[in-house]
Amino acid sequence: MQSIFYFVFLFGFVQGRGTTCCTDGWLAFESSCYMFGKDVAAFTVAEQYCRQHGGHLIHVDNNHENNFIKDRLRDLKASHFWSGLTDEDIEGTWVWFDTDTNATFVDFYTGYGGHNNIADCVIFAYNLDYSWIDYACSSAAAKPLCERPSESCSCESTSANVIVG
Repeated sequence: MQSIFYFVFLFGFVQGRGTTCCTDGWLAFESSCYMFGKDVAAFTVAEQYCRQHGGHLIHVDNNHENNFIKDRLRDLKASHFWSGLTDEDIEGTWVWFDTDTNATFVDFYTGYGGHNNIADCVIFAYNLDYSWIDYACSSAAAKPLCERPSESCSCESTSANVIVG
């Protein structure tokens, strides 16, 4: 009897806390939703793709988020993906394209992310275990990796990817 009470209490507590939801096609992690595009595009086209889907190219804020993304990318195999990071305005000063705020976390592969006037955008490079490298923004060699804030939703939602937390 005590274990049934505990289960009902725990279920009610978790259900009452709310959940983090992402609509179909988006993957939930912490307070964000992520979408992995299927077609290669140039940087600005990739950003436009993300905006059309309600987000922006990904902002990676810390190592925990970066490791989560890299693990998902390893599952997708053999594709470069764009991040939203660029140094187009000031060489070597990395900012997020959609907000123009400085990056507080980076994961450049050794020797990349330096001062290269041709490569002003950043990709997750599959051939370097998804470490970051600076890349030509005009190159249509990477797929969009989009991010948007998650939504709070009820547990009854059937058209969303749901995580408790």
